Amino acid sequence: MKVSVFAKRLLPGFRSRLLVRRVWNLPRDTYEKVTHQRDPLVPPHGLWFVGGEENYQAVNDEFMRYFVDLGGLKPDHRILDVGCGLGVMASRLTKFLSPQGQYCGFDIVRLGVTWATRNITSRFPTFSFAHVDLFNKHYNPKGKLSATKFRFPYEDASFDFVFLKSIFSHLLPDSIQHYLSEIRRVLKPTGRCLLTIFLLNSESLDLIHCGQSSLPLIHELQGCRVLDPLFPETAVGIPELDFMTYCNQAGWELLPPIHYGSWCGRKSYLSYQDILVLTRTA
Repeated sequence: MKVSVFAKRLLPGFRSRLLVRRVWNLPRDTYEKVTHQRDPLVPPHGLWFVGGEENYQAVNDEFMRYFVDLGGLKPDHRILDVGCGLGVMASRLTKFLSPQGQYCGFDIVRLGVTWATRNITSRFPTFSFAHVDLFNKHYNPKGKLSATKFRFPYEDASFDFVFLKSIFSHLLPDSIQHYLSEIRRVLKPTGRCLLTIFLLNSESLDLIHCGQSSLPLIHELQGCRVLDPLFPETAVGIPELDFMTYCNQAGWELLPPIHYGSWCGRKSYLSYQDILVLTRTA
């Protein structure tokens, strides 16, 4: 059983898991704070409620290349980060955006938005973070809004570039379809959307069946496959043909090619998750 699945079953409450992490990292965080060894734009170890802390700098640099080379991101663009977390990607973008550029991010975890606002917005006023009170079984169990219905808190056609880094890999199909519609609404006609996802096709399904995948997405659920049926949003795989249908229905077209990832065990890949770049259809 993967560590993330085991942790959620052992401590199903997000607050309890975060408390354990904060207590465990308290000596290290205290030492780094007293000795001024921590970058003020990077969250303390005890607050990381998402993975990837150990190699976040390399991943940030990797995705900056994708944003520029694949997504056409420019320093003066207005950016939307869907599921911004603690603002880890935002901290990297502070070194890229010009004073004419702007960053907006939203997340369902208030803790992350609060930390990013205090530590990033206070230093870079063109960076803003918003909390969206969406229901999520793990991260926001008291949330009042549904991911299948809520309206992004931004005006129509207000962004040049939208990215979703490891968001669609944790959403079920009905939520993904709604997000695609909302992203198109807030994106300018000439804008682009870069997203990561786990796509299920003949190659990835064969590798999963042969036990080569780092994520055994073997449980079928509501038009997708999941890692753990008890906690389905832990990792979600979407049939590739279905996802392309969702895109067409929402008014998107793919900017080819699909950049397949290594998650399923394939030998030729670009990153870990599959990466797609979408543009609005006329």
